[in-house]
Amino acid sequence: MNFKLKCYVQRFFSSIPNGEKLNYLFQKNITKTLPVSDPKFLFKVEMAVKHHDNFKAFNKVEHPSDNYYEFGAGWDLIIPIAVCHLGYDVDVIDIRKLLVNDLVVDSIERFNNSESKFPLTVVKKEPINKDLSNLKEALGLKYHAPVDARATKYSDNHFDFSSSTSTMEHIPPDDILKILNETYRIMKKGGILSMDIDYIDHWAYFDSSISYYNFLQYSPKAWAKLNPDLNYQNRLRHKDYMDIIAQTPFEVVKNNPRLPNDNQSKSLRNLSLADQYKDYSFEELEITGSEIVLRK
Repeated sequence: MNFKLKCYVQRFFSSIPNGEKLNYLFQKNITKTLPVSDPKFLFKVEMAVKHHDNFKAFNKVEHPSDNYYEFGAGWDLIIPIAVCHLGYDVDVIDIRKLLVNDLVVDSIERFNNSESKFPLTVVKKEPINKDLSNLKEALGLKYHAPVDARATKYSDNHFDFSSSTSTMEHIPPDDILKILNETYRIMKKGGILSMDIDYIDHWAYFDSSISYYNFLQYSPKAWAKLNPDLNYQNRLRHKDYMDIIAQTPFEVVKNNPRLPNDNQSKSLRNLSLADQYKDYSFEELEITGSEIVLRK
């Protein structure tokens, strides 16, 4: 699908009441991208395991309590459900209620029906109500929305383990520092925040005719027309994230940027950059994502 067409559809959905619900129905019935495919489902499960491996490798919590926190979990809660199956009590927040009951039920059923496919120890497996009213009892998962990740109501030093997957790139730059500082406050000393951040133009996932770096060619004014609230992308590069993290009290214990293949690098070299990106080095611009682990 041409990304500008999808952009205009999502701009329309962003501008009307219940736009999130219409966007869900559009992706379920028109683009057929929901529920996610089995490979994408497995990818998310593996991402949860990767975050857990980072926690086990780097945490220094003196008295662990198996409390896990995630902000911006989205529609299907695949990663939080996977973390539940790893033995944690999970708290999830969203700035607005994005959770879709049917998708969450689908996620839970896929875990229960295919547990042998996943590198998990299934410790919680009870029937889930269609309205998710027993989500806490069945899985140990609590979902709260709307909650502002910049100012939660959790107590200081509450969580051992937190993760964020493909969320940071959807947060306005001015809010990222506030969210990281708030996460630091509610984490225990020695606790871990494991993040995976995607620096690719997300429209490239829908439109194979554009490159991973497509959005770097647009001025802020031009990009605003292609950046609807429902698929907001901040366009920050790895250097920008590391500069923000440096302003927090967190210790960086893992910094693993992902590099492009030769064809992707070539597409960046052939791109006419917007002025705001001309002071970046090629090496700074070409990074396609990162795994960053922070410790309190």
